Amino acid sequence: MDVRVTKGFGTRGYDKVRISVISLSSQPPAAGIFEYSARFMYKWSQLHLHSSVMTAVPGEESHFDVGTDLTVRLPRRGAGVAGVLIADPCVKSPTGRGWIPCALGDKFQTLERTPALINAFVGDRDTDYWGLLGDNFYDRTGEITVDVFRRISLEAKSKLFVTVAGNHDYWVYGAPALSSVADQCGYGHMQYYAQDTKASISASTGASPVPFDFSVDPDKDRWFGHGCNLPAFNNSFWYHQIGNVALVGQSGAYSLEETRPFMEEACEWLSEQPDLELAVLLGHWDVPGMGASDEMAMPTWYSEMAAESGCAKLQRRGILKFVVGHTHCNGPLPHTNGDGFRVAGFGMEGCGDYGVPILDTTSGRARIWYFNTATDELYNAVLSCVKLKGWRECTSLATLWMDQPIGTGDLHLKSSVRLL
Repeated sequence: MDVRVTKGFGTRGYDKVRISVISLSSQPPAAGIFEYSARFMYKWSQLHLHSSVMTAVPGEESHFDVGTDLTVRLPRRGAGVAGVLIADPCVKSPTGRGWIPCALGDKFQTLERTPALINAFVGDRDTDYWGLLGDNFYDRTGEITVDVFRRISLEAKSKLFVTVAGNHDYWVYGAPALSSVADQCGYGHMQYYAQDTKASISASTGASPVPFDFSVDPDKDRWFGHGCNLPAFNNSFWYHQIGNVALVGQSGAYSLEETRPFMEEACEWLSEQPDLELAVLLGHWDVPGMGASDEMAMPTWYSEMAAESGCAKLQRRGILKFVVGHTHCNGPLPHTNGDGFRVAGFGMEGCGDYGVPILDTTSGRARIWYFNTATDELYNAVLSCVKLKGWRECTSLATLWMDQPIGTGDLHLKSSVRLL
């Protein structure tokens, strides 16, 4: 079953989660559970989404009958948590679909190994959430994505999931100038991954809550089929808290002017959370271009956010960070004073990186562990250890990108803990 569990938008309250099932059937997989059931609008219309906001019990297992027994573990508010964050994953798909070459797909065997790593790390009981930070499988029509998610276990899918859209999620060839009405234009992404966004708070049709703002037709007035119209921006922005971490998702495809009210709202909300020990901005673009302005690429957007009164307090305390994709490398982002990290080495050409980053805020510290799996030897050693012992017992195989006491500005970048 293709299940998505996402955290409820921040203002809903900590105990709210959005639970969704994506299927080929218009029939909901369980009766009386889902507030919203509909065919995907505009793009990827072979799929149907069944979705509802539900209540989970923090610190305990919550069970939901969604056609199968789904177990959701929402961490206790303020508790230390851990999450896997990757970006720009690609595969050489057996569906026969493919628009952008997955240059290192054969070398890293990403079709088999990426789902295997997700299943091992995300399915681990010590992992609370996971995310894909854009350019998710470089998919225009949905077939590649569906095939990959069939390979991901229910245990991994039951974990809280976050995502933001990248340039290839809007325009498969990567830039507005190369786009057409055949592109998903972000509409496949926003429905398949079913985040509880700002749009979900206000968008509704009759008595049935609609989790999206469908007011923009992506194909309307596109002369000769060139280009596409982006979804309303509120479909792409969200914020919420998991344990002691707040996450804010954004898209660089919009203007700073139209997103400014959201930025102010998000920073004010962050400043009001009493048990917050780290705030992380999640975006795709690490550099401007290919659809993102200078102001909306994450390093500059981070600076804009850090200037907002609520976020400025977090930045001064050293607990405002950001994580991005786009440039296909893994590691601390240069020239960001230890505040930014890039997780986009997952099969595309670039730095030749391939590995699993974990943001860990347990034990009074904020750490990012990186498990390098770029060779057969490393992959086999890491995977066998994690499957046997769990990733926390395998950190001797990882490097530390960040290690700081939570709530201080003392950031210590480590080149290595132990690297095999």
